[in-house]
Amino acid sequence: MGNIKKLKHALQNPPPERLAKVEYKSHLYQAFGIMFVCGILIYKGYWYIIFAFIFGIGISYSQGMSAYHRYKTIVSLTQPEKIEDYERDISPSRRRSKIIKSVMGMFANLISIVGSVVIAMLLINPYYSRWLLVILYPIIILVTYIVLYFFVFYWISYPIYKRRVKNEFKKSINS
Repeated sequence: MGNIKKLKHALQNPPPERLAKVEYKSHLYQAFGIMFVCGILIYKGYWYIIFAFIFGIGISYSQGMSAYHRYKTIVSLTQPEKIEDYERDISPSRRRSKIIKSVMGMFANLISIVGSVVIAMLLINPYYSRWLLVILYPIIILVTYIVLYFFVFYWISYPIYKRRVKNEFKKSINS
């Protein structure tokens, strides 16, 4: 199977627990966003408008809780993924992310975020026009994050991951 077909297959078949997790988080983030908007409206003096939004908060919260219970059910029915199965994941970004998280934890993600923001601030001249800055900053930050996290940290993590898998395999044979 070619790389494009593998990518297409990975995009069409995400794991069900991942979909359920995205669903419950999106509902709860929506409730949080509505509460934030209500706070701004109260601050600006439009308190009489928020009553329409309060129902939206309740609906988003209840949908989020039911989606969370579905997620917990799916997770309880599926077996936890073994560390040696990370390499078999069909999604290249998810596979790399699992390997990096198993070796470095959230440290790599945090360093990638901070590093990409610092690099963007160093590379971009702040005296450009405002519209150009609005376009350049997110693009530079996103590209730098992808390069740092998915390539640099993966390049560092992959040999350590292979060594750990090899050691786990030796331990399972000896016991």
